[in-house]
Amino acid sequence: MEPEQPNRRKKQWLLIILCCLAYSFAYAGRYSYNANIAPIMAFYNVTRADAGLVSTFFFFAYGVGQLFHAVFCKFYPKRYVIPGVLVLSAAINLALFFQPPFAVIKYLWLLNGICQSLLWPTLILTLGETLDGAMMKRAVLTMSFSVLIGTFLAYGGSALFNLGNAFQVSFLFGAILMVAVGTVWFFSYRTLTAKADIKTDEPLRPIEKQTAAGKAIAGAMVGLLIVCALFAAVDNFVKDGLNTWTPVILKEQFGFGDSVSMVMTLVLPFFGVFGSVLALQTNRWIKDFRTLSGFFYLLLCAVLGMVMLSLRQNVVVLFLVCLGLISCLAHGINAVLTSIMPLAMREKINSGFLAGAMNAACYIGSTASAYGLGKIADGNGWNTVITVLLVASVAATVLAGTVTVAAWIRKKRQKRIGTLRKESTNESGTLPKFD
Repeated sequence: MEPEQPNRRKKQWLLIILCCLAYSFAYAGRYSYNANIAPIMAFYNVTRADAGLVSTFFFFAYGVGQLFHAVFCKFYPKRYVIPGVLVLSAAINLALFFQPPFAVIKYLWLLNGICQSLLWPTLILTLGETLDGAMMKRAVLTMSFSVLIGTFLAYGGSALFNLGNAFQVSFLFGAILMVAVGTVWFFSYRTLTAKADIKTDEPLRPIEKQTAAGKAIAGAMVGLLIVCALFAAVDNFVKDGLNTWTPVILKEQFGFGDSVSMVMTLVLPFFGVFGSVLALQTNRWIKDFRTLSGFFYLLLCAVLGMVMLSLRQNVVVLFLVCLGLISCLAHGINAVLTSIMPLAMREKINSGFLAGAMNAACYIGSTASAYGLGKIADGNGWNTVITVLLVASVAATVLAGTVTVAAWIRKKRQKRIGTLRKESTNESGTLPKFD
């Protein structure tokens, strides 16, 4: 059996890399529109709100579809559905390459959101069913780079193509990437996912093993979920709102060209990696997830205040630094709510359900950000947009502070009651008798 060990490990590494590339290339085909939103507005002569509505259609379809596929992906024939989804998304990107009427684009991007929402749960399920337990952490780490790779391909490629005033080539580029990785998936899937002699020294699918722990959720748990869902929605309202409109802000407010604006936007996801690390480290001292989110929101409010100052004073360096800090803090909140909390609470509530619920809440915020912020910018300008983001963040901070204080008071009261009960018992632990 020993000679087969290196070969099996190699296959599993190749599967992890293939899953990472599949999601990365799909991400490039997902953000090919957002990366080119400024030149698309100019080409079609549409308002910010109209341009943002396309992204709103995608976010809505993706958020709803992700919940559906999280439940049913275990029934899908993965060798066929992954390439099928990638090819369909490639066809949609190819349609945009030929510059259809703008009124059609939002419906094409709605379909793109529906099909791409299948990818993440199905890819993760494939890894969970195939990998040795020892490979799971490597898979998680590798998959975390997929967003960085996809963003780099989407915005970097778009910046390059815009140098030649050919933004539409970005859609062709995304289509080629997705067809290529889909083809590799189809022909290599059976070999890479062969299940013979798979080690099970560690749990491979913790969600299934935790279903017995999925008991009725107490009122306190429901309250926790509602509060954290609100945090997730506000966080992605801020994060994706700025991700979508940063190239336009840099162009309109500071006079940057389309390519330069996209390159500037490229660095934001890299700060997101630091945000995830910061969240993990901070969680060592702040255990309550509502309090931890509130701490990040408090910092986010301060940075958004500096963003307002940079816009009013037209200080581009301060604006760019603040964007990096916002990306770090927003990704930190996202990591707390969609990764750290579901795994930490797996004994109390099904981690798959919790992660899916938080992710759905995230996309509610994303859906509101694209069209909503574009509409606000059309009527009142970018200063008002930042003000709206600041107000939303302040509201989240106040909510976090309120529930933290309430939890502290409840804990102190329970501790006091426990002390009184202990004092009212005798040494044998029974209540004293009154004759």
